[in-house]
Amino acid sequence: MRASADDAPESLGRMKDIETFVNEETRKNGVGILKQWLGAIDRTRGHKPHRTIAICNQKGGVGKTVTAINLSAFLAAYGHRTLLIDLDPQGHSGVGFGIDTEAVEHSVYDVLVNGGYPVERAILSLKPNLDVLPSNIDLASAELELARFEKRESRLKSLVDSLRDRYGYIVIDCPPSLGMLTINALVASQIVIIPVTPAFLSIHGLLKVADTIDILIESFSLKIRMLFLITFFEKHLREAQLQKERLERLFGKDLLKTIVRKSTRLNEATGRGISIFEYDQYSPGCQDYMNLAKEIMEVG
Repeated sequence: MRASADDAPESLGRMKDIETFVNEETRKNGVGILKQWLGAIDRTRGHKPHRTIAICNQKGGVGKTVTAINLSAFLAAYGHRTLLIDLDPQGHSGVGFGIDTEAVEHSVYDVLVNGGYPVERAILSLKPNLDVLPSNIDLASAELELARFEKRESRLKSLVDSLRDRYGYIVIDCPPSLGMLTINALVASQIVIIPVTPAFLSIHGLLKVADTIDILIESFSLKIRMLFLITFFEKHLREAQLQKERLERLFGKDLLKTIVRKSTRLNEATGRGISIFEYDQYSPGCQDYMNLAKEIMEVG
């Protein structure tokens, strides 16, 4: 039987106690206790500054959505009210949290395209501190429909600004392109994380993405920090080590210290509609995304 939220110890809401709790309580009670999402952490809402983070790369297969899902999960587990906005018409961030995105009555499309649509009707509360604004295939037409609006690049920013008092972090899973939806995400964000695998072609494409984002930052006078995250790293491969060193030379302090190791458990967790935190707390992916959340909190 799962423990109830009321049974959770008082210290759960404090970031410094989470890792101790994970290490001690899971040894005694197993993974079941983790699935209550650390119980009483919801009472910490409102105590942290707001940050909006876009997860962006026009190349698929680099862990963009997996990062959006698990970063959101750990920020929430650390006591921050967190909203994950799925801005990809594939709707995979919602699917990765077990949402039937084709069956949802309202989505981010309604909020962006239908003026004055109440965002509260589209947001789904999943766990303490964690909400999702889902997407589905309806969003595919938004690129064209947004063209009729003035300040179309700021539609999402207006939404995010209206939610600042509710959430400590808003994480945006961008589509795998640099069209109007991604521009909206960048305009709304203070941080953009670009996942990259340590492979030659992935880095080659990354440089073009970074250059394009730099142009957008200049064009729209954005105040946004660009950070790079190595994903699917295999330490035993010499080529991976060489490309990691290349990324360190290219991006220096803008390359996040956290490295997400390749792990089949990450894909398994997403396929089951839960975070890696709930699925396998002993896996490398769980440790890596815990570290990423801590690093992002230190960044701001």
